[in-house]
Amino acid sequence: MHWVRAIVVVALVAAGVVASPEEQRHVSLVPWKILGPSDVADAPLTLFWIPDSAGAMRRSPLLTSDELTRFSARCVAMRVVRFDDDVRLATLGVEDELPVAVLADRNGRVIGSVAGEDVADVEDLVRDELDTRTFQADSMLDAARRHADAGRRDAAMALYREVWGARCLCPRQGKLAGRALKKLERR
Repeated sequence: MHWVRAIVVVALVAAGVVASPEEQRHVSLVPWKILGPSDVADAPLTLFWIPDSAGAMRRSPLLTSDELTRFSARCVAMRVVRFDDDVRLATLGVEDELPVAVLADRNGRVIGSVAGEDVADVEDLVRDELDTRTFQADSMLDAARRHADAGRRDAAMALYREVWGARCLCPRQGKLAGRALKKLERR
């Protein structure tokens, strides 16, 4: 049986085919959606990308970022704003030269922006905000535990509900908050 595998490898090499798995690369496609003038981005966090032309959008490294794809699974909406959508550009405070990426919260408050298309900088912008939200959720969980231990059930439940509401951005903390809410509701 071992000789069959050897023959297959020799045949593949002779045909010019490389069969080693380390040569294969998985390409993630970031789920960008193009916003129309009246479209609303309703997500806890939205990463707006404003390319400088339609052609630039087709060849940008922002299309295939593994990290941005993972962030989209944590309720970070990925939206493309047309470079001629002056109303939305003004709303986002984009005055610099394009391309630019802007991170905003659900209320439209701009958290930060990155000029150019440096994928690492854009990923850092989103990661830093997710880390901040995770730290805040951990702090709220700690405060809720202190309230629960002190017998302040309503205060604890309010904090746990707030963390539960952010469970898509902070899944581990949301899961802990859900368990704690169930436990407090049984009391």
